[in-house]
Amino acid sequence: MNMNMRAVRRSALYAGASALVFAAMPAKGQDGTNDTDTVDEIVVTGVRASILESLSQKRNETGFADAINAEDIGKFPDLNLSESLQRIPGVTLDRNAVGDGQAINLRGLGPEFTRVEINGMSGTSNGTGGRFGNSTGSRGFNFEILASELFSNAKVLKSNNASQEEGGLAGVVELETPKALDSDGFRLSALGLGNYSEISEQVDPRGALLISNNWNDTFGISASVSFSDVRFRSDTAEGGSFRPFARANTGEPAQDDVRAAFNPNGTRLYHFDEDRQTVGATLGLQWRPTDTFEITVDGLYGTLDSERIITRDDMPIESGAGVPSNVTIQDGVITSGTFTGIQKRVGTNYLETDEELFQIVGRADWTPTANWRISPFIGYSSREADRIFDLYSFRYAENGVFDIGTVNYDIRGDFVDFGSDVTDFGGSPENFLFNVFILRPSNDKDTELNTKLDLEHTFTDGTLRSVQFGIRYADREKDRILTQERLQRTAGTDITVPPSLAAVSELVDYRVRGNDPNVPTQILSVNPDLVRDVFYPGGQAVDGTFIRPLPGFGAQQSYSISEETFNAYVQANFDLERAALDVGLRLVHTDQTSNGNTVANIFQSTEQITPISVSKSYTEYLPSANLRYDLTDELVFRAAYNKTLTRPSLDQLAPSETVAGIDEGGGTGTRGNPELDPFTADNFDIGLEWYFAEEGLLAATVFYKDIDGFIDTETFTEDRTFPRQADGVLVTGPILFTQPVNGVAAEITGLEIAAQARFTFLPGALANFGGIVNYTFTDSSADFAAEDDVRSQGLPGLSENSFNAVLYYDDGRLDARLAYAWRDRYLAQFADDFGVPRFTDAFGQLDLSASYRITDRLIVQLQALNLTREQFVNQSTDRFLPYGVAELDRRFLFGLRYTF
Repeated sequence: MNMNMRAVRRSALYAGASALVFAAMPAKGQDGTNDTDTVDEIVVTGVRASILESLSQKRNETGFADAINAEDIGKFPDLNLSESLQRIPGVTLDRNAVGDGQAINLRGLGPEFTRVEINGMSGTSNGTGGRFGNSTGSRGFNFEILASELFSNAKVLKSNNASQEEGGLAGVVELETPKALDSDGFRLSALGLGNYSEISEQVDPRGALLISNNWNDTFGISASVSFSDVRFRSDTAEGGSFRPFARANTGEPAQDDVRAAFNPNGTRLYHFDEDRQTVGATLGLQWRPTDTFEITVDGLYGTLDSERIITRDDMPIESGAGVPSNVTIQDGVITSGTFTGIQKRVGTNYLETDEELFQIVGRADWTPTANWRISPFIGYSSREADRIFDLYSFRYAENGVFDIGTVNYDIRGDFVDFGSDVTDFGGSPENFLFNVFILRPSNDKDTELNTKLDLEHTFTDGTLRSVQFGIRYADREKDRILTQERLQRTAGTDITVPPSLAAVSELVDYRVRGNDPNVPTQILSVNPDLVRDVFYPGGQAVDGTFIRPLPGFGAQQSYSISEETFNAYVQANFDLERAALDVGLRLVHTDQTSNGNTVANIFQSTEQITPISVSKSYTEYLPSANLRYDLTDELVFRAAYNKTLTRPSLDQLAPSETVAGIDEGGGTGTRGNPELDPFTADNFDIGLEWYFAEEGLLAATVFYKDIDGFIDTETFTEDRTFPRQADGVLVTGPILFTQPVNGVAAEITGLEIAAQARFTFLPGALANFGGIVNYTFTDSSADFAAEDDVRSQGLPGLSENSFNAVLYYDDGRLDARLAYAWRDRYLAQFADDFGVPRFTDAFGQLDLSASYRITDRLIVQLQALNLTREQFVNQSTDRFLPYGVAELDRRFLFGLRYTF
């Protein structure tokens, strides 16, 4: 989508929101309320109001749940919705390449195991991004596209009942946008913020406008619009995955101990630079003509337009590497050495994303008699992303001839120390010549139509309060279309005919604290705009190069998944003397069709593309029971059992194949598996909660999950023919593939402890302070073929220990929160491209949020993110060898909020 169309779209949103402001304002002499006698009332707002409402919701649930509420209209505790959710016990955060929260893990399970609903409708997804923004098939919901100002409430349900839709093996997150009939009369909130990045040293805008009007509790309109235009930066230094040197050395044989020892797969210096614009809008209509009938229509729209430039200067230790010298081997690891036969490359990954989310739901609530309640629902959701993912690669040369170099490294300290050759990345772009360009546009679309009918019959006598039953039909479609072509050097032409890197290069600042002093403070980068102008103006190849279309390569990675589900459930709700109990059963039937392509003789003139289709059906029965027992007015006991289900990621179900990093000597690849079965889990919870004060809580919960069908990965090698990067000549080499398979049983056991209180025992203004702390312990195990398999140490995304601590102050005019979130080391990936597990070290972040009410309507607001400027540290294998370190930004947001 071009920039002019984007500007038109945004202008239309802003104009529409402004018109709604005036349309919703009451006419002269109308205040939207009845003329009645008034009495003085103490109204609690800000942080305390949010805490009180959250405690009330938790207290009244039959099952296990936590909630976060807006402190005021359009004012969520954090500007990033996932950052707010991580304050809940059992929730940890997945961050993107620049450190922003993008998805959540719940009770030790990754984002794809948590179902996210918006206004009762499942949120469609184009994946959770990944480092290069190319993880598109996950069911995990990416929160980056939606501003927190668009929402009024977020609830995390940790124990399901039969009336809830399936899909959240770990739990369900319910998000609600503001409802006009929940507030009185006319409301308006306008927010304007500046977002200062310490790394980029620039201020970017962020704003939101929210309005609502309630006409006599009969008809209401609410609308909102938000926007953000921000630049992110991050720097990373890596040695990469560790693997036996034998995988890299295919030439001169090495000694057995060297061949068996693990070494990093190279030297990589990354510089991430992203410009991101997001726009969001909501529109809600409510009509309540009588106390027994109500219709609600909610619309949601969001866009994310980003341009991400990832500079990657590297020296890979890969196929063809010579036998190392000056080797030190400790516990089977080459901790230092000198490697020969190494390419030196300057490359840039360019990722342009244009993503749109649209959702509309309609629901009714009708009580035709005193004993019957009928609730029909229909919703449609669509999330589509157009991406351009290009790779521009230049290789070091001497006197016009590609040259190989030497890598020295030492990992005996906390960081990887590189040899002096990395200084070549700090200048002399004329020494880097054209290697290969890969051009890969794609389109991903995820749509769902959801219809359901819920009925409830209530009883006036006895302990059986009501019986609920209903049916649901949903049709979900996931489509991925990818094309690929390469701009390659023409075999037999002079290597200096295409221009060098000097024609398209620029120097970018590069700083990673604690890194090797050999690494320059500025590194070479490729300017994508100049590349297009110089190397293929108008889409035409320059002299000495040619464009190689790769239809088979794109066809292998394109797929379509159709998923039809039919549900039926029944649930009985009991009211005992001091207890509430629900017991139910949900039937889930799924018809799944996976479409893709097989390609014979790929990359060759005899290439043949054959469509394939694989169908699969299955039925699951999901029982549930939740009990809340009030031991006293303050002490609550809870217990729950439920069986839950999560389907495999959509890209795992695709009959598709991807390969990466291919060059002479081989490469790596992944393959889908449309025969995968869903995950199921038997979940048990038991907990005790003490509500000892109005804003006080002590709670402890023990949970256990017995998971069946957890997906493992298997690896295998196949020979493939592909074009060599240097000249496009077809060569044959081994591809190491990974493929998901079912069959692994896993168990998760955990403990959640939470405490919060206002410090009313302190004198004077100190009584306005309060604190919230929670701690989660999670232990997991999985049954793999080998008892010492590293993956048995924990499931991906699971930290054994995590905690949150919040100190807040609220005196009605000034409110502030100092929040710290920490999580233990966790397994980030079962197997990377080389089949090696990757870990992320323990990480904690300190954030500050404060606002001061200048007048009753005008508020000044401040947020500071990552106050202590933390770093991400990744590690390779179960020996926790240094993989890499990422320098994250510190940011400050400041501005004004006006409410009416």
